[in-house]
Amino acid sequence: MQFNRAFLKLGAALAAAMLSSAASAAGTTDGASTSLSLVVPSYFYPTKSAADWNSLAASASRVSTTAILNPNSGPGTSADANYAAAIAKLHAAGGKVIGYVSTSYAGRPLSAVVADINMYVSLYNVDGFFIDEMTADCQTSHVQFYQSVYNYIKGLKATYSVMGNPGTTIPEVYASLPTADQFVVFEGNAKNYAKFQPASWQAAYPKSRFVHIVYNASAAQMPGVLAYARTHGAGGVYVTSLTLPNPYKGLPACWNDEVTNAAAQ
Repeated sequence: MQFNRAFLKLGAALAAAMLSSAASAAGTTDGASTSLSLVVPSYFYPTKSAADWNSLAASASRVSTTAILNPNSGPGTSADANYAAAIAKLHAAGGKVIGYVSTSYAGRPLSAVVADINMYVSLYNVDGFFIDEMTADCQTSHVQFYQSVYNYIKGLKATYSVMGNPGTTIPEVYASLPTADQFVVFEGNAKNYAKFQPASWQAAYPKSRFVHIVYNASAAQMPGVLAYARTHGAGGVYVTSLTLPNPYKGLPACWNDEVTNAAAQ
C-alpha cells in the first residue's frame, strides 16, 4: 500500500510532539508511583467467559485496565454483538480496549495490517491497537514498517494508543521515533522472567511505556512477579498461572489478588 510522504512526515511530527508532552508530564512522577496498570490479553469469548469479562470491568474501577481484543486472530469480518457489549461494559467501568493486529515480524503486507486496523475501526469502539509480532532488530526496513503503521494509526485518530509487542528488549530507535506508545518488552514464563533485565536506555523514559507479560506463574509467585516488575522498569503488567499453548484463554484464579496488588501504592 502506498503512503503519502507528506502524510507520514506530518504524522511523525504530531506523534513526536505528543510523546514529548507525555514524557514531560510523567518524567518527574512516573518513577515515584509503585502502582501498575493491567494489560490483559483477553483472548476469551464474552459469553463463554462472561465471568472473566465481568471481572475485567470490576478491575477497571480499581486500577487502570486495558483489554486486548482478539475476536479471530484479528478483527474478523463482521461485528459480534457480544464483543461490542463487553467493550461497552469495560468502557463504562473506566477501562480501555485495544485491537489485536498481527504483523508476522514485518513479513505481513502493510496493506493487510492497515486493512485489519480499518476493520476494527468500522466494527468496534476500540481505544487503540496491539501490534503483535514486532521485530526487535535494527534493520531499517523493519523499523520503517512499524513507523508507517504507527503514523497511519495516529493519522486516523491522534488519541488512539499503539502498543507494540516484540516480547523482548528492543533497540532505543523503536521508542525514540517512536514506532509505538508502549512496548511489551517481556513476554514469557515466570522462570525466564526471573532473569529479565531491562535495556539500560529505558531508564530515560517513563515506566508507563513498558509492559511485562508473564505466564506460568503460580498464585504464590504472583506477588513476587509484580514486585519484580515494579523494580525492573514496568508500568504495565499481566501475570497468569495459565501456560502454553494458550495462556490467555481466561483470567487466572488469583485475578482479584493481582488487581489488589497492582493497585497498591
